[in-house]
Amino acid sequence: MRLTRWCIGLLAAACAVLASPAPQAQAQAPAQAQAQGTPNPDELLGHITVVAGATRPLPKVGVLPSLASDMEDVTLRSVVRRDLDLCGEFEVLSDDKAPDGLYLSDSPVDVKAWSQKGVEAVVKLSGKKSGADKAELRAQAYLVRYGDKAVFDRRFQVPLADLRAESHRIADQVIGALTGQNGGFASHMTFASGSGSLRRVFTIDADGHDAKAVSPAERVAIAPAFGKNDELFYAGSGRGEAYRVYTASGQGPVPLSVKGSVYGIAFSRDRAQVAVSVGVGPTIQVFSGPDFANLKEASPVGMALHPAFSPSGKLAFSGEGKYSQRIYVDGKPISPDGLFASAPTFCNHPDGVKAIFAVGAGKQTDLVASGETGGGLARLTQSQGSNGYPACSPDGRLVAFFSTRKSGEGPGLYVMRVDGLRPKRISNLLGDSLRWDPLPPGKGVELKN
Repeated sequence: MRLTRWCIGLLAAACAVLASPAPQAQAQAPAQAQAQGTPNPDELLGHITVVAGATRPLPKVGVLPSLASDMEDVTLRSVVRRDLDLCGEFEVLSDDKAPDGLYLSDSPVDVKAWSQKGVEAVVKLSGKKSGADKAELRAQAYLVRYGDKAVFDRRFQVPLADLRAESHRIADQVIGALTGQNGGFASHMTFASGSGSLRRVFTIDADGHDAKAVSPAERVAIAPAFGKNDELFYAGSGRGEAYRVYTASGQGPVPLSVKGSVYGIAFSRDRAQVAVSVGVGPTIQVFSGPDFANLKEASPVGMALHPAFSPSGKLAFSGEGKYSQRIYVDGKPISPDGLFASAPTFCNHPDGVKAIFAVGAGKQTDLVASGETGGGLARLTQSQGSNGYPACSPDGRLVAFFSTRKSGEGPGLYVMRVDGLRPKRISNLLGDSLRWDPLPPGKGVELKN
């Protein structure tokens, strides 16, 4: 089917694919949106508080340089160092500012010398091969005010094939030792990218490493989501066919209890519930249930796209309001009518659950945050291109999103703190329908020191 221009900012995948076997758009929507008395989206957007204007100094952390050339050591150090930088909780001291010294694996940490560099914490990392297919990884963290006694010291034996993933797990624990809550980098993202008949589903590590397509090139793919047993599901279509559910492992189409093209998929955090946006007659509705075979109507709201679940299991989606698309949570709208809103996600932040979604007018979109059920709207991005399709990190302290910004690091996939500070690009890829989920449990075994 043909979606009219008023749907700019909706799930890009749906806008691209509702050109064939799908519900028909409401052609009168643009005229209605221009009717007298309609809220001005630019004014609505301008009234939202911008929270990312001010910055605060972050605690400095030093990571010991290493003279080791072993792959295990180099990988561990590079992964942990980058995660410490991306997490947004620290300013990581550059290697060229490290104190002079001989940085061998058995060299003691000169905490006093590091304290003179202004750091509050020092991290030492070492890795080495342990057998034909194993590696031994160790991380130590020191708080300079406590002297040369490590506040964190753990060793693990990990499969060599999982070296990067296990390095992320160690980084999460180091972040936890320094902040009180583990990080969320032992995780991965998925998204759809491409245009027209060439759209594929991709996966990428949380630090931007190892981006790869996981859906076949001959199938137009949209709306990916990680489900039970970490299986990656998406909606796909051959030429001229309805969009049906497939898996990245090659299974499908998966039978649904509701007939129609699928334009969105989401799973609850515990994977006990699934929600699906399905074309029904002249519109799109969201259905939910324990699995694809037992779906029931979850809301009568039309044009219901990009479903998502809150940490407490509330169902959210972007659906039609009187004047524009709105964000609905548990059946109630939480975004202003007249301000085009799309792609909700939820960050389980230590200060409370935050709903983050994209809003905008015309072709520009920005990210805003509110409480889980609305209220206290705060703008996270401004005047930096279009920013959309947010996804929250497993630890709730970061949000990933796609940006078309021309300044700074340029367009691509970014991560930033949920207060809008410290955006950092992790990939130059652009896409939509972004999801961010933890990896399955690792196979590392802790060793006694």
